[in-house]
Amino acid sequence: MSPTPKNEVPETSDEVTLKYKEIVKANGINDEVSEVLIKSSGLQGEGFASQANYVTINFKNPNLKPLNLFVKSHTANSTHSEMLTDAKLFEKESMFFMEYVPAAKEFCKSKGCEGLVDMYPKCYYGDNDLIVLENLVVERGYVLLNKEEPQDLDAVRFAIATIAKHHAISYALIQEMGGPQNFFKRFPNLDFEAFYQPTGRAMMEPMLENGINTNVKILEKNKSIEGKEEIIEFLNSYRSGKGFDEMLNVIKYNPEEEKLLVLGHGDYHNNNMMFLKNKETNQIIGHKAIDLQVTRYNSPGLDLGYYLYSSVKPEVRRGHLHEILGRYFDILKETTTKLGHPIDISYNDLHLIFRKTLKLGFWMAICIATGPGFSVMKDIDITKLTDLKDFSVQFDILMQKWIENNPKEADKTAQVVMDLVKECRELSIE
Repeated sequence: MSPTPKNEVPETSDEVTLKYKEIVKANGINDEVSEVLIKSSGLQGEGFASQANYVTINFKNPNLKPLNLFVKSHTANSTHSEMLTDAKLFEKESMFFMEYVPAAKEFCKSKGCEGLVDMYPKCYYGDNDLIVLENLVVERGYVLLNKEEPQDLDAVRFAIATIAKHHAISYALIQEMGGPQNFFKRFPNLDFEAFYQPTGRAMMEPMLENGINTNVKILEKNKSIEGKEEIIEFLNSYRSGKGFDEMLNVIKYNPEEEKLLVLGHGDYHNNNMMFLKNKETNQIIGHKAIDLQVTRYNSPGLDLGYYLYSSVKPEVRRGHLHEILGRYFDILKETTTKLGHPIDISYNDLHLIFRKTLKLGFWMAICIATGPGFSVMKDIDITKLTDLKDFSVQFDILMQKWIENNPKEADKTAQVVMDLVKECRELSIE
């Protein structure tokens, strides 16, 4: 969610203007709208699962501040739209914001915890084709951190607190409603697993294959690292879809064997969260979770591993793992207790949960978070793809160009990959 550029933006058609007038009115804003201005975000690969626009609504009363919105929609590209529909991404996010969040707020209020559900942007409208959110940048001053820069401990403390509250509220509400069966009758498809769908495999398996291929090439080109042969052999053993199969195996769960199940974010990484900073000190003072399109009912360890391996500085993750998980555990326990449904697990249980599920985050790191993954993804315009596999082809081409053009950075990445594989093999419980 970036601010609308200052250059001139086009006014919308009468039909679209009417649509936004109705959305504004439905949210209790009865002031007369004078114009609706729409500007493409230009995010391309950064808006991986949707087309994003900035919308400014001006009012006839010149004393009223314009309303700035961030709008996600399907594109005219049929292949991309098919992927969104097959994965139920808009359907899920609309359900999350329009149905789940209001219910969660009412539940928290009933428990004397009004204001607890404060970790998401305000949603003005949602359906299977359109999600209308507040523009957090313009309206509240939030920013995206540079996703090419892994997060430091200060950022992690805020992000881990948000996901702990997110998990805790869902856990308590599910218990309050009598269990997951009743919960998902009211909020259907929030537990829908996009990775199980044909388009999920068509998109993710080639991307992971490219990630393995790229990291192997980076290791092979580095002449100074000892022990790389074993790491290369390990990565190569997960080619031909085996890496994606392992991701699916991590996602699978037996409810009778799990100590804790929650409604997870599903895609909790640096580009799907925003931070508020003190303008004078530049210190982080606030945090919001965005892009709730891949929610899943599963182990909280999936979100924890996904985030810690895709978005956090390796030295922070390794040096402060127990502090980070401890903060998560304390907030989770405190919040569920306040809401009347305390969790019945120990910190050691949580640590074990993390170790059993971290491989999802590990493979996502291999896929996009090691080397140039995030930096080259922004150059791919997914709305122009004719086949889902084309994404991985373009991604691979850009990755290989980066290796050739950045030999010193590639050498640094080789050590990162070595350390990452060793860490996960030592910590993970198969």
